[in-house]
Amino acid sequence: MGDLIDVKAEIERLEADLKYNKGFLISVTKKLSNERFVNNAPEKVVAIEKQKQADAEAKIKALEESIANLKK
Repeated sequence: MGDLIDVKAEIERLEADLKYNKGFLISVTKKLSNERFVNNAPEKVVAIEKQKQADAEAKIKALEESIANLKK
């Protein structure tokens, strides 16, 4: 597969995506750690934010694994 793609460019792309997703996760986590938001927002909105958090965590894990595999 290394012959088919520019590994360095792919790693850079994945690392940029990883950085974005980590920032996104931080913002969602801050929102969910705000008691006033959690207590006053509709339950559906809080559930959506929790799903965003879980999705971001899963994507971060997948990106980290992809980067590690490309660096081998």
